[in-house]
Amino acid sequence: MRKILALIRADGLTTASYRLRTLVWVCSMVVTIVPLYFVAQALQPTMTNAIATEGRQYFAFLVVGTVALLVLATAVNTLPEAVQAGISRGTLEALLATPTSLPVLFGGLMGFPVLLTLARGGIVLVAAWALGAHVVWVRLVPAVAILLLILAAHVPFAILGASLVLAFKTSGSFPSAVLTASALLGGAYYPTRVIPSWLHGASTVLPLTYGLRALRRTLIDPMPLQTILPDVAILAALGIGLLAISLLAFAWAMRYARQAGTLAQY
Repeated sequence: MRKILALIRADGLTTASYRLRTLVWVCSMVVTIVPLYFVAQALQPTMTNAIATEGRQYFAFLVVGTVALLVLATAVNTLPEAVQAGISRGTLEALLATPTSLPVLFGGLMGFPVLLTLARGGIVLVAAWALGAHVVWVRLVPAVAILLLILAAHVPFAILGASLVLAFKTSGSFPSAVLTASALLGGAYYPTRVIPSWLHGASTVLPLTYGLRALRRTLIDPMPLQTILPDVAILAALGIGLLAISLLAFAWAMRYARQAGTLAQY
């Protein structure tokens, strides 16, 4: 834990040194909610029946999807970008040479961006609530737990992206493909049940599909918590399966990079 906190602190000090960028970042989060509000108001009559099982207010529906996508982007992009930067600066090999386990290293590299994204999501949620989004604040704790589970279920994609960087010096379009598929087929902007039947099968293998449904039924459409357990269980199972695959891929990429002597080259 001490090593994770040290890496988080280092990233935090770097970010804090850019105060104007931080201020612009906070203001942009609040401003982006305004057009989302007007779009949701215009589409509310059309979407009411479609989102009946995940909250009847389309604005809140969109806000939760937006927050989830923010978390997703951090989960998928942070580790490959950190590995690529470490190779470029020559610090990755030094980090791997320390007596630090991979989970601790991954946690340290992703820790501060994740905390920053959760704060970002909180700002978005409060701003949306001020504009009239229906949020059940007493369910905030289980909602955050589900959001963290969504994050954990997508960390394997980050590890796969980092594996590509180790082996081929780039993750290519893999992170953007994951984010695009999740946004379009995972229910971020519309419920998955309106997706055409020939595409619906793809949505059933995406962790976001189950995570978002559970999150909305917790935070904006307060159903009994036991009703979301099937979605939570599937989300966890997908995350565990993907984690096993991603760790095997990372181990292979590490061996390949060491054998090829490219671990410290960019």
